[in-house]
Amino acid sequence: MKKLIFFLIVLSVLLGFGAFYYFTENDMNPQSPLARIPASKPHKHATPDADVIEHTHTYDHTHDNHKLYDPSSVERVDSDSHPIQRNWERIDLETIREKYQPYTIDQMNKLWTQDYSNQINKDKKSKLDKAYPPHKWLKRNLDLGQPIRNYTDYRIVLQRRMYMVNRKALWNAAGRAGKQSLRHSLQLPDGIDTWKEYEEAFLKFWIVASYESLLSEETETVYVHIANGNNFTKFTGARLKRNQKTDLMYYGIVPEGLHVVYLDENENALPARIKPRFYEWYLKELEQGYAIVEKIISEHKDFYISQPIKNAKPKKTEKTFNIQDSFALLRDLHWDELPKDLQTLQSAIRKLEVIKRQGEEKMQLQP
Repeated sequence: MKKLIFFLIVLSVLLGFGAFYYFTENDMNPQSPLARIPASKPHKHATPDADVIEHTHTYDHTHDNHKLYDPSSVERVDSDSHPIQRNWERIDLETIREKYQPYTIDQMNKLWTQDYSNQINKDKKSKLDKAYPPHKWLKRNLDLGQPIRNYTDYRIVLQRRMYMVNRKALWNAAGRAGKQSLRHSLQLPDGIDTWKEYEEAFLKFWIVASYESLLSEETETVYVHIANGNNFTKFTGARLKRNQKTDLMYYGIVPEGLHVVYLDENENALPARIKPRFYEWYLKELEQGYAIVEKIISEHKDFYISQPIKNAKPKKTEKTFNIQDSFALLRDLHWDELPKDLQTLQSAIRKLEVIKRQGEEKMQLQP
């Protein structure tokens, strides 16, 4: 008896974990609502000409697996890059420009140039301005994603010119061994053999460090794991509520105060330009649902349009499509009760329309 009870307890636990895993996976990676449409059963229709015809609805739509991103595109981007370049490719330039670059160069200069000039030796400033003109230097930093939110950021960016001038002098004076040492200090490959390439790498190194420091100060990070470019598998790091996970997976909406890093199956961070979500796939499914309804309506035309009279001129009609009117017509043609397959189709389209409407509303509120 005790063995039986123990067996039942173990079985219940295993079933519970299995059910949790099943429903969690399906919730995270929903199937197409259109895939749930059952096979149509043969049924009869009466035509306006008093004929009775047996009919079965046909479905020939496809359910392509949604690709959250193309893994091969990431490999092509990163394959020949050095570590600094790869890290720079993964920073979110769009977010930086929206949240951490609130001023134009002219606005920054108007606010802070005088303060900066008062805090730096005049001769030193003249030397730096000649080597790296301020407007050009600031623009280059902003274009590459440098956060500049306040005077402190502004001053640090302009002061970096001093380090760059000194580093350039070292580069120009260094022999082969000296340049190798300078490259190794940034983990750069031997292929970096010009000052222009080295300068670009050093600038990106600073920008990545600034961005990562900013994130650690102001936000928590959520790591979203994706397998083979197809499925969300788990969330780690900062905890998300259920509705936040849904908004992130369906619409790509990142909760306020959080930073999202997407990881592939090997735990490698994806470039920030890749923003996986289901929204476009759902829109494609909705368009396919509408096409199915139009096709079924066209298959039923013999049941609500009389055969044309010989030699009669065809009437010109404008082709219009309204989903509510279409299902009302189909209901009339099926004795005021839609068969199971059409009920499921209607339910699927309603769900997809809700997802589309909610997505439009939610994404419109994004900064």
